[in-house]
Amino acid sequence: MVSNEMKTYGRLRPEVKSGVLALSILIDRIGSLPKGDRADLFELLQEWSKTDEVEEKDSLHRAMEEILAQIPVSVRSLPAASESPDALRSWAEHVGGKIKQLRAEAEMSQQQLAEKAGLPQSHISRIENAQHSATHRTLQKIARALGVKASKIDPNAD
Repeated sequence: MVSNEMKTYGRLRPEVKSGVLALSILIDRIGSLPKGDRADLFELLQEWSKTDEVEEKDSLHRAMEEILAQIPVSVRSLPAASESPDALRSWAEHVGGKIKQLRAEAEMSQQQLAEKAGLPQSHISRIENAQHSATHRTLQKIARALGVKASKIDPNAD
């Protein structure tokens, strides 16, 4: 027996079907994101909906795309994380401090680094202050913008 949903889906125009499929994939992708990335995504979406500035909307859009474009990775326990609940925080502080140091050495403001990396300035600030941990892709963008290898920011990055 065919469900009512399938009957309804079958009557949709092809362009609507492709939109429904895209939404289904997007919902699945958001659901598979780590909790922190989902929170970042929704925070960026709220900021995007509040601003009327085209450049800010573009920057926020790129940051949201970056989160969604992450390649799903298998999760494994990190020994340091299981030994110390502060291990992730220490890593985020190390990475944030290194970015701040390299940015200062390059005589760049957070805004300049953000523009060069294609990220929102608020995201750079949160990473530097260890309020968020940077994704691998974000580290790559920041490293490129600073003219260094990602391993200079995080020894495990490359």
